[in-house]
Amino acid sequence: MPHPHTHAHPSTSWLKAHWAQLAMSAGLLAVFFGNQGFRGLISNWLELRSLSREIAALDEEHAKTAARLKALRESEAALEGEARKLGYIKPDEVEYRFDPPKP
Repeated sequence: MPHPHTHAHPSTSWLKAHWAQLAMSAGLLAVFFGNQGFRGLISNWLELRSLSREIAALDEEHAKTAARLKALRESEAALEGEARKLGYIKPDEVEYRFDPPKP
């Protein structure tokens, strides 16, 4: 005859009822996180996100550079402005140089 004070602990009965789901969950976790292929997949996905951001930044830079080049090709004033920034003068111009002002 069973002792009157021996009852199954509530967590034990829950484990008995859900052991299959727990085993399946543990197995899936082992496959996903113990598998080099899955870790490689995650690593590749993170690299893809990083490279996608880099490509977007480069596309934006390319668009700005293409617009600047178009302006230089189509506008004599824009071309002259860039040349003067680089220190060029026209053949018939005289360059005057002054000492910088003293502080």
